[in-house]
Amino acid sequence: MSRVHFWSADEAGSGFYRAILPGMSLQWLGHAVSGGMRLPKDWPALDVVVGCRVAQREPSLMWHKLKDEGKRLVLDLDDDYFHLDPVNTAAVRVWDTDMLGRLVANMQVADLVTCCSEPLAAVLRNYANDVRVIPNGLPAQYLGTPRDYTAADRPLFVGWAGSSSTVAELPEAVRALNRIAQYPRPGGVQVRLVGIGHEHAMSLGLRGRQIGALGWVAKHEHYLQAVAELDVWCAPYRDIAFNRAKFPTKFLEASVLGIPLIASDIEPYRRVIRHGENGFLVRYEHEWGRLLKQLADDPELRQRIGMTARGEASGSILQAINRQWEAALSAPSVERTAA
Repeated sequence: MSRVHFWSADEAGSGFYRAILPGMSLQWLGHAVSGGMRLPKDWPALDVVVGCRVAQREPSLMWHKLKDEGKRLVLDLDDDYFHLDPVNTAAVRVWDTDMLGRLVANMQVADLVTCCSEPLAAVLRNYANDVRVIPNGLPAQYLGTPRDYTAADRPLFVGWAGSSSTVAELPEAVRALNRIAQYPRPGGVQVRLVGIGHEHAMSLGLRGRQIGALGWVAKHEHYLQAVAELDVWCAPYRDIAFNRAKFPTKFLEASVLGIPLIASDIEPYRRVIRHGENGFLVRYEHEWGRLLKQLADDPELRQRIGMTARGEASGSILQAINRQWEAALSAPSVERTAA
């Protein structure tokens, strides 16, 4: 078995799905796994280093040193940094020409590049010969949590989840969320926003006492507890290159938890959602309101959609994905062609 270190650029959602969970799943297979934003002091004893978004100057120097020391290097990416959204000025500022240049050099040094989606892999193959898709997954334990789809004795919770880097997507559904928050159904409706605060929500046009903003949730297990309370989940996205390269993580989370999801009709969500069967796809803005009202009125529809999605989620559990990570630890790389 291998001694593996997941060298993560952060401990947020990216680090959770691409470092913490894969590392845990490899431990189940008997590998010795460590992880974090720093290499362990005994790094010479490592067999494999999985580097998540290694592109900063000092880590890049160490990346090349690890290669010289004969370590197997797997560089992992879960976003398309070559097609950043111009609205995300902070990311554009960080991922400048020098940063992207180091990322390309580090991909070319790596024995293998892994990523979360096939559209992202297509982009990365412009810079690296050996690119493999390993999807995100969640532990099987989340499949075992029962749900109450009736919500008869409390408000119906309609939610959105994101962060400061994805909040630019939220305005796509703001009008529908404001309207559903005022919908006169028994028990009422409450809109819950996970990942941004109240003032930020108000600045985007959300209004009313039925709008609750939880703010940033640092620990991902607490995040999953928060979104597990939702009855209906909205995932609006603009049809831009950066979003098309993403993994449909909101569908993964919603389906494992049995929550009916309404998502924008773009790649990657149109690849996994069959409209009206395991979720809903939105092409035009007015459809958000219509679908939210339909789900608010019909608990049997909420249950049918949520349970159908949940029934298909077994292929997205870590116990079904960890063998793909294990193969990445030792699979021979493609012979590089001369530049």
